[in-house]
Amino acid sequence: MTEEDTKTARKSWRTKLLAAVGGVSAALLSLGYSVSQQKVATAVPQVDVGTPISAGRWTVSVLKAQVTSELPNGLSVSPDKRALVVEMSLENISSESSNLYGDLLVLSDIPDLPKPDFYLLRDRSILWDLQPRMPETVAAVWEVPVDLRLPETLTVHVQGAAFKPRDNLYAAPGWFPTGDVAEVVFPLSEVASGDGN
Repeated sequence: MTEEDTKTARKSWRTKLLAAVGGVSAALLSLGYSVSQQKVATAVPQVDVGTPISAGRWTVSVLKAQVTSELPNGLSVSPDKRALVVEMSLENISSESSNLYGDLLVLSDIPDLPKPDFYLLRDRSILWDLQPRMPETVAAVWEVPVDLRLPETLTVHVQGAAFKPRDNLYAAPGWFPTGDVAEVVFPLSEVASGDGN
């Protein structure tokens, strides 16, 4: 190998090394930026009890939470269970009736809960479709085991939904989940049977 070939090889090697270092640096900067943006995006705003929360299809104001042995319709809970009740004002702001509120609340302090049952408090009946632009006071009810240790303060995460005129799979319109939009923290009170909600 001639001296000229050696110089060319060294120069080529240095060029490749600088390109690799530059590429790795760019990738690390991009990764760091993405992680920092994700941390900012995942910070859920904490709101006060009773504050209206815009959750896309719904406007919800979480009012109170309590534990009781009686369901909102006056019936007793299942044997060896008690009812965890979260009351709220709920308004359907879409243009059509909907019963897709089952995923609206997540209790972050109590894992693995099924979807709650919803009751319309003005007539103490099971809530079915919620009509557009008619706010109602409703209760989300989870039946939990009597021996389940419940927190003194409850953290409720309100889940949002966004309307898309065309989704990615079927190119059809619809409401799609967007994750946590707000967090409400408030005391959890115990209500004696017969005291009502």
